[in-house]
Amino acid sequence: MTPDHDAGNPAGELSKSGPGSAPNVDFTKIYDFNPNDFARGYNPNGRLIIDAAGKLYGVCLYGGYAPPDNVLGGGVVFMLAPVSGGTYSHTVLHTFQGGPDDGARPTGGLTRDSAGHLYGTAAAGGSGWSGTVFKLTQGQDGAGYDLANLYDFSATSPSGTNGDGAAPTSSLFVDAGGNLFGTTSNGGANGAGTVFRLSRQTDGSYTFTNLHDFAAAQGYDDTTGGLVMDAAGNLYGLKAAGGANASGEIFGLFMPSYSYQSLYSFPLVDYDRALPMGSLVIDGSGVLFGTTSEGGNALSGTVFSYPSGATPATPTNLHVFNDLNGSFAPDAGVILDPAGNLFGTASASSPGNGTVYKLTRNDNGTYGYATLFDFTEQKRQGEAPQNTLMLNSVGQLFGTTFEGGAYNGGAVFRIGETAEAMAVMENGVVLEILVLYPGRGYTSPPTVWITPSTNGMTAQAVATVSNGSVTAVTMTNNGSGYDFGPQVGFTRHD
Repeated sequence: MTPDHDAGNPAGELSKSGPGSAPNVDFTKIYDFNPNDFARGYNPNGRLIIDAAGKLYGVCLYGGYAPPDNVLGGGVVFMLAPVSGGTYSHTVLHTFQGGPDDGARPTGGLTRDSAGHLYGTAAAGGSGWSGTVFKLTQGQDGAGYDLANLYDFSATSPSGTNGDGAAPTSSLFVDAGGNLFGTTSNGGANGAGTVFRLSRQTDGSYTFTNLHDFAAAQGYDDTTGGLVMDAAGNLYGLKAAGGANASGEIFGLFMPSYSYQSLYSFPLVDYDRALPMGSLVIDGSGVLFGTTSEGGNALSGTVFSYPSGATPATPTNLHVFNDLNGSFAPDAGVILDPAGNLFGTASASSPGNGTVYKLTRNDNGTYGYATLFDFTEQKRQGEAPQNTLMLNSVGQLFGTTFEGGAYNGGAVFRIGETAEAMAVMENGVVLEILVLYPGRGYTSPPTVWITPSTNGMTAQAVATVSNGSVTAVTMTNNGSGYDFGPQVGFTRHD
């Protein structure tokens, strides 16, 4: 484990969202990966996770250690820990060596259990050179993490088949009993991947079970997303080019024996596939949400909902992307907040290099789309956000870009939604300040700024924050001499 402070981040760079974004947001780039700083890794891939202390954990596809026959390196697991001044320190938790004794190319991100153990997959390496499932356990002294390979996928035949799968490229699901569920994108009986379970035994070991072999791929890169589980223990997932039309598929594995069922095959539109590339998410009522990276009326991707259960249904499009006047190619799934709002990324956009977006759930069950942030053509803020976002307990969004940033090795960013308020004035004094929008992601009360009075004393006020939002603004000085109602704003201190 190699800790050091964040020399790659130019001072926790902060910027406002671009024109047309609603609501206003604060965008902070908290780390830049540098391909020339090889040991730290670069090109972050897969989702981030966060612990109670605000530490972020993720993986990089490249860098770390480079054997003579692999100049790109096998990838790393990293941690970003918040330190004073809003910056983050970077620590490498594991450097993948590749070869028969370690995995390489971690692609799906990490999963954390209630004890703080980290789990993930590497798409290559291992004893069969077909990938691994690994576990990172923090040492008793708290000073480092030890990696153990829980499973090595077996070698594939010349036709690409084997008995267990190959190239696990998605995140794992951990159930309450500590059992792991995942998918592979290659291998298996038909060479198109598998669904598997690693059952945790009382001695801490794991037993592998191949739950399903996918049908043979039909001429496209048929990746498989991660799994979600409903309250009954049924599993759901997406196959990018699976299904009857090789355009993508929603599938389920149903209790008690995890029997497989193809629930929906996405249609071909003018020979263009839908390609659901990411993973599903499920809400408390059992509704599934996901994205297609292509398809829809404009062939630029969709966000959809789908009812869980074994009865086949048709997805409902909540938003259709359009590459002519906005963002497109949402290559990762969405996440949910407690209010049922959806957040995601699109890897490309007509004004720049991808976006972060929000779908706000309305009372009538419809959703309103808003771009939270556009990555610009200058690429310094990042480029091609193609991984699932992460939401912390106060509503801050964290994510990664695969490329761009200060050194074009990708970046980690944070987004908070800015509160909005209005002053109520009478006879030249400010009577009160009304909170119009509470914002999200405040870890401490922001400073309230009020336009100075030109003919008297400037009003002053303080903000109250609860659960990451501004709930009230209290006047401490009503000011005097205002000819017009002053503007009110908030300065974040995160």
